[in-house]
Amino acid sequence: MSGDVGSRTHGPAGPYDDSVTPRDLKVQLREQRLIVDWQDGQRGEYSLAQLRRICPCATCRTERESNRSNPLAILRADPSGVTVTSARLVGNYAIQFFWSDGHNTGIFDFRFLRSLAAGSP
Repeated sequence: MSGDVGSRTHGPAGPYDDSVTPRDLKVQLREQRLIVDWQDGQRGEYSLAQLRRICPCATCRTERESNRSNPLAILRADPSGVTVTSARLVGNYAIQFFWSDGHNTGIFDFRFLRSLAAGSP
C-alpha cells in the first residue's frame, strides 16, 4: 500500500503496523514517565501527569468537553498530585494505568500514544 507509514502484513490478528507497535515499554514510577521504543526505531517519552490530563476514558472526556465553555471551572477529576501506581498491558494494542486516586478506566491505545509523539493528539 503506497503512502502507509511502517510495514504492514496480515496475520491472524489482522493488520500489523511497525509505527504503532511497541518494541519495549517502560513505566518509570519514580519519574512518572512512560517510555516507548517503537518497532520502527522511534522513541516516545510521555509525562504520566500529562497523559492523565488527556485521559481518553468516557468520564474524563465528557468532563473536559462540558467544561470547555467555562475555562474557570474546576474539574472534579483534577489530576494535580495524582500519580501512577501501576500499569498493565491491554491485549497487544494498549496500556492501562492505575492512579493513586483510584482512577483506572482510561485505556491508552498505542495508535493514540504514537499520535501524541508525532505532535498530533
